[in-house]
Amino acid sequence: MAIGDAVAQLMGTATTTRQPSSGVEEQIASIAKSGVADPMNIYDGSNLIAAMEAGINTAVPASHSATANMSYYNLGIMITNSVYLQKGGTTERIYVGGVQTNS
Repeated sequence: MAIGDAVAQLMGTATTTRQPSSGVEEQIASIAKSGVADPMNIYDGSNLIAAMEAGINTAVPASHSATANMSYYNLGIMITNSVYLQKGGTTERIYVGGVQTNS
């Protein structure tokens, strides 16, 4: 891959990570999920911070959902080989997309 290339991953039903190769940086611009079981975390291999809590469903408008409507588009989450995304849980699929910004 090269700087400016699109990044897209549909994370499966296992606990999954989006971890670029060493020396590569990506900007995650969107996260989409339609379930309310698995969180999306920012992770360094030992510690994590919830970027999107499990109960958030981006597919349901706020007026039709008991959860907070969170439009996870136009994001700027920077990930590297040492700080990256982790889909916690083993129930649903979550999509992440963005662009490679450094190599």
